[in-house]
Amino acid sequence: MTLRLSVDENPNCEMTDPRVFQERSEPQPVTQVLRQRGNKDVWCPVVSWEQEGAAGPALARKVDDSGDGTCYLVYGGRWGLRLKEPTCADPWSLDDTHQWGEAFLLLPADGADLSFHD
Repeated sequence: MTLRLSVDENPNCEMTDPRVFQERSEPQPVTQVLRQRGNKDVWCPVVSWEQEGAAGPALARKVDDSGDGTCYLVYGGRWGLRLKEPTCADPWSLDDTHQWGEAFLLLPADGADLSFHD
């Protein structure tokens, strides 16, 4: 099956051109992703971000990508994903400097950079 991914123009992240991925697994909820912050790898909470700042579960599934081969696609709502530094205890917000948006993430296929929801 084919997954078509697009993110609306929004204040959370830069808009990207629509992308098409070949699905290789069912989606699974993800709670954290391993990202580099300040020259260190840290586990960052991640959510799906919708219009008006509504947060929901981020999803990950294996896909084939023409540039990266088989990998995990982490994706969210119409406004993409919202991530925050692990030390940020604040609620999800566009106004917090310890939080940032991404349209989507492509992570290695071994899943070592993902923490799935139990």
